[in-house]
Amino acid sequence: MELKKLLLTGSHAGSTAIAVIEEIKKRNINVEIHWIGKKYAEEGKDTKTLEYNNLTKYGVIFHNLETGKIQTKFTKFTIPALLKIPSGFIKGYKLIKEIKPDLTFSFGSAAGAISVFWSSFLGIPSIIHEQTATAGRANIISSYFAKKVLISRETSAVFFNKLKTELVGNPINSNFKKYIGENRNTRIKSILVTGGSRGSTWLNDAILPIIPQLLGKYYLMHQTGESNLNNMKSEVKLGESVKDRYLAFGQIDPVNMAEVFSKADLVIARSGANTTSEILALKKPCILVPIPWTYNDEQQKNAEYLEKLGLATILLQKELTPQKLLFAINKIVDNYQKIIKSTEDIESPDLLAQEKIVDEIEKFI
Repeated sequence: MELKKLLLTGSHAGSTAIAVIEEIKKRNINVEIHWIGKKYAEEGKDTKTLEYNNLTKYGVIFHNLETGKIQTKFTKFTIPALLKIPSGFIKGYKLIKEIKPDLTFSFGSAAGAISVFWSSFLGIPSIIHEQTATAGRANIISSYFAKKVLISRETSAVFFNKLKTELVGNPINSNFKKYIGENRNTRIKSILVTGGSRGSTWLNDAILPIIPQLLGKYYLMHQTGESNLNNMKSEVKLGESVKDRYLAFGQIDPVNMAEVFSKADLVIARSGANTTSEILALKKPCILVPIPWTYNDEQQKNAEYLEKLGLATILLQKELTPQKLLFAINKIVDNYQKIIKSTEDIESPDLLAQEKIVDEIEKFI
């Protein structure tokens, strides 16, 4: 049988893509998997993306595509980033011609939109997956060229052609499944602070002044982002009695993500699609600080989805201070047993998402 080629593409999709790749491997589908995406997480820095650090472990062939972007504030990297937009578009065409995939599957982002456009131009079918509770700009554009649109939340459907849109959920790492249904503690013993794969300076700055106070009562796991890790370690001054209660790390390997989340009784995080899906799968009470400049306010919508389920307290970034964060933590502590009880019957809509996605991939390949 001829070896088929599957092109996966996107950004901020490390754990989502891995869940899909694991399902492909599980089914022993004879396919060569390629990835088009960014190698570096931030403009002007050498921090590698989660996708680059992890996908090659699964035998995925990685193709770097620096697409450039329009930055929200002017820095010394603004002009170089803008200049990468046309060159990224041209390189995208060359990569699609070189790879010659039988199917392109995009998780969004500029790299995804470029890949879907050129795939359509060259007669290659494409599927896109929208992870958020709304829709990203890249996926809205890509949907006009894609054969199929898969969405994670019903609220996304209004952005796409209903004739080719299907609700499948958002894939989560298979390791989460072994922790689903575990009894949750009735009081908070440990807290996880995570700013996503690249970390969050806003969360780091808010948690830093109250770390000594928190460690008097809780264990604290702190995912700072690789570029912030050394600075946080130097800033945190702890006494001998509590230093073993604080663990700081730059990134969380997707393979270990489920174990880290399972050990937390409270999660403080941004509200990206993958983070909120993982919180929902394990029904973790959380404090969410949405990034305010996301397209269609997607992080706010993701956070509101968990808020309606009774799991999330939302703090706006413009109002985020150490004092308000501590107040929110204490309020959840005081109501923790009530939150646990009121959310015990929640069921995640994402548990079969990777199976449904690979079903669609198999139809095309």
